[in-house]
Order: sequence, then C-alpha cells, then structure tokens
Amino acid sequence: MSDNGTTVGLPIYNEEANVGALIDFLLTEPGIVRIVAVDDHSSDASYAIIRERARRDDRVLALQTPERSGQLAAWRIVAERAATDSVVIVDADSRPAAGAVACLAEALAADAGAAIVSGRVEPDAASAIWTAARFRATILHRVRALQRPKEAIIGRFFAVRRGWFTETATRSDIIANDAFLGASAEREHLRATYVPEAVVRYCEAQTTYDFAAQRQRADAGYRQLRGLGILRKSDEPTIVDYARCLVAAAWRDPRGATAWIGEQIKARRIRAYKQSGKDEGAWEIQATTKRSID
Repeated sequence: MSDNGTTVGLPIYNEEANVGALIDFLLTEPGIVRIVAVDDHSSDASYAIIRERARRDDRVLALQTPERSGQLAAWRIVAERAATDSVVIVDADSRPAAGAVACLAEALAADAGAAIVSGRVEPDAASAIWTAARFRATILHRVRALQRPKEAIIGRFFAVRRGWFTETATRSDIIANDAFLGASAEREHLRATYVPEAVVRYCEAQTTYDFAAQRQRADAGYRQLRGLGILRKSDEPTIVDYARCLVAAAWRDPRGATAWIGEQIKARRIRAYKQSGKDEGAWEIQATTKRSID
C-alpha cells in the first residue's frame, strides 16, 4: 500500500455510454496510479468496455460482480483492490473537472482529522444553467457549505482514507450510503468535509418521474438512518438553514427558482399518486434513464 498517488474507484451499472470516455479522461489526470472499475453485473456492454481499457493500460483493473450487489458492495471491492491509502470514488455517469480528483485527494491529505471529503456537483449540460437542475445544484451547494455531515458528503464524488472506509462500509442494507458515511465520521469525531473547488458534472434526471423516484429513494434512506439511530437531528441543517439557502439562491436566479418550484409540485403529485396504490405499476426507486455526458 502506497502513500503516494491516488486510486480511483468506479462503481458501474449499465454505463456503456459513459464509462469508456470517463476512464480515458482519468488516465490523463495527474497522480492516479490505479483505476478500479467494478461492473455490477450490467446488462449492457459496460464490462466489455472496461476490459478493453484494462488491456490498453495496466493502471486499469476491470472487475465484475457475479450478480447485482449494489453500490456499497462495489465501493468495498474498490477499497480491497486499491493500490494507495487515498481512494477517490467517481460515479460512472459523472465527469470530474480537470484537476478535481487531485484537488480532493490533496484536501484529504492536508487534513488529518478528515475521514472523507466530497466535491461540488453540477448538472453537465450547458443548457441547464437556467433550469431546475441548475437551481437544485445551487441550493445543495449552499446547504453543503454549512458542513453538516449528512449534507457534506455526496456519494457521486468523494475521497476517503482506505483503512477507515474498509472498516466503516461493511453494511449491505443501507440506502443512503453517502449520508451513512458522513454520519459515521461524525460519530467517530472525524470530519466529513465539503470541498467546492473540486467540481464534478453529472447526468441530471431527464423527467419529473425520474426526479420523483430519486427523491423517494433519498427520503427512504434518511428515514432508515434515523430509525437506526445513525443520523441525529443535530447532524442535519434546520428549516431555517434551508430557508436561508433557498432565498439566497432564488435571489440570484429567479428563473431557476420558478422552474424548481414547478418541478417540486409535479414530483410530489407523482409520488403521492404512486404511493396511493392507484397506479398498479411498480415504483422504481432509481432513475433508469441513461445518457452520455456531453
């Protein structure tokens, strides 16, 4: 195990449109000594793509789970096969900005009291600047800047110390894995830190239905952690905190605020309808729409 350089872990499920270009980009970034790509038994060509990249460059390790195992299982595999003490996790439908991986790794190395640090997330499309997706990202940035553990860590893009991560990420029943890690760090008197200079862009939900499904999953995850006693009320921003962040974001972007309000109303109507049982179709708690990063 080396103290020099960074291992990047990629949890992958049906990301054939994104994962090849993501690995190619990461191989050009400084300080990355290994990329552990873990395919969670995809039904598309994702595994074939990462195997091909592994043949091209011996820094890439291509692995596949024998069956669908979930994000946390992929994270554990990454930690087990990491070549360095510093590990950066990147969702395969995301794209870090140039230098963002090194920024996270350096922030972690510079703070001995931090167990985990996370970067800023932004919607990837330039056309999203004045949309609800962009406004959501702005609110999230302001809330995360409060450095409350639950909000500080986003599972899409974070750096973690391998030893702590291996000891902590042992459960297979957790829905909100990122909030679980942040709260775990807080209970151990370690920091879960937000580093807004490290930016990652992501594929936002393409429909209100997908957004409603994502929100339902997040809400279910937070309820689970509260029920388990892992999240405490003191870990979370208050209603006043959220209101201040919302007003500040709306003041700078009234058009985005209007789009966001409309999205929230539609999403709540969809969730209420699905939960009422009037729709006999299965409620999908994860968005299934895939598209490529622009």
